[in-house]
Amino acid sequence: MPENRPFIIQAAMVATALIAGVGIGHFFTGPPVVPPKVQPLAVAAVTPPPRAVERPMTLVGTPHDPAKPNGSSASHKTLEEIMKGPSTGERTRELEEYVRNLPSSGIGAALKQLRALPEGTARDLASGLLVAHWIETDPEGALQFAAQNHEFDYMTADVFQQMASSDSQGALARAQAIADPNMRYQALRGVLSYMADMDPLGALQLAGTLGNFPNNEPLSQMIYRQWASMDPQAAAAAAALASDGNGWRSPVGQVLRNWAGQDPLSAIAWANAQSDPSAQARDIGQIVRQWGRDDPTAAANWVNSLGSGATRDAAAAALAFSLGGSDPAAALGWAQSISDLSQRNSALERLTREIMYRNPSNGAAILTAAGIPQNMIPPPPAPGQGGRHGR
Repeated sequence: MPENRPFIIQAAMVATALIAGVGIGHFFTGPPVVPPKVQPLAVAAVTPPPRAVERPMTLVGTPHDPAKPNGSSASHKTLEEIMKGPSTGERTRELEEYVRNLPSSGIGAALKQLRALPEGTARDLASGLLVAHWIETDPEGALQFAAQNHEFDYMTADVFQQMASSDSQGALARAQAIADPNMRYQALRGVLSYMADMDPLGALQLAGTLGNFPNNEPLSQMIYRQWASMDPQAAAAAAALASDGNGWRSPVGQVLRNWAGQDPLSAIAWANAQSDPSAQARDIGQIVRQWGRDDPTAAANWVNSLGSGATRDAAAAALAFSLGGSDPAAALGWAQSISDLSQRNSALERLTREIMYRNPSNGAAILTAAGIPQNMIPPPPAPGQGGRHGR
C-alpha cells in the first residue's frame, strides 16, 4: 500500500464505527501539461491468550439475516465479486457490510486475497476497512497475523497507534519490549504517530532516543510529515533547524513535499523567505516536484511565469522529473529549457535513463524525436536491472 496507508486506515476506522455509507471521491487528472516557453515475532508482550485455530474460508459473507429488511445484497457475494462492482458507492456500501459480517478469524485470509487483486483505491479502501475492523474487534489477533506475515507488518503500527490513544506510556513500554527489530520499529511508529498529533516536537525528541533502524526510514521523517499536515509553518521552522542533511530525505524536504500537497504557493513563499539562495532553489525544486505530480498544469504555468535564473532552472528540472513517467516528451522539453548548461546536461542524462527504463521498446524513439543526440541515449537496461535514479 502506498504511503497514504495510515490515512486510509484512519478513514476506514471511522467508516467501520459509523457504517453509514462513505462517499468516495473521484480522482481526476489534469489536462495536458503546458510545455515550457523556450513515496516469527519474538515478542514478550504481544503474544495473545490461546485462540482457536483459524479455519480455511471461502470469503463469502454471512447468510441472509431475516431480521434485516429486504435481506442483505452483499451477504451472498464473495469479496472478489464485490470488488468488481461498477458503482463506487454501491461497492463501498457492500464492502462495509461484508466487513461488518466477517468474523475476525477470516480477516487475514481476506487481506491475503486482496493482495492478489489489482492495485487501486478500491483495494486500498477494502484493506483499510478490514484492518480497522480487526483492530477494533481483535487487536491481539491482528498483531499475531502481522508477526507471522511480514508483508502485513504495517498493521503493527496501526494497532499500537490505537493502543496509544488509551495508554500512550503503556503502549510505548510494550513497543520497546518487542524483540524483533522490524516489528519494534512498526510499533514505535504507531505510538509516535499518536503522540505527534498532540505534541510533534515532543514526539521528535522521543524518536531521537529510540535507536536507529537501518532498514526503515527514520522515525523522525514520519513525524515531520504528520506535523506538516497539521501546521506546515511550524514544522518547516523546526525542520530548518535540524541537521539531518539537505537531500530529499531531509526534514525540510519531508515538510515541503507534504506542504506542497496542501498549498504549494504558501510552501514556495516560505522557501523564498530563506536567506540562502542555493537552499531556496533546492527547496523550490522539492515543492515543484510534488506539485507537478498533483497538478502538472498549474505547476507548469507557475514555472513558465519565472524569469531565467537558478530558481527557474531548479523548478524546471523538478517538473521534468515529476513528468518523466507520465509525459516523457513534456519532461524532456522542460529539461531542455534549463538555462545553465551543466544543470541541463545533468538533468537530461538522468531523465534519459529514466525514460529508457520505463520505455525499453520505444524509449530511444521518444528521445530521438525530442532532439536528444545519439551519444546521450543510453541502451535499455538489461532484464532485472534497476532503472530508478533518485527522486
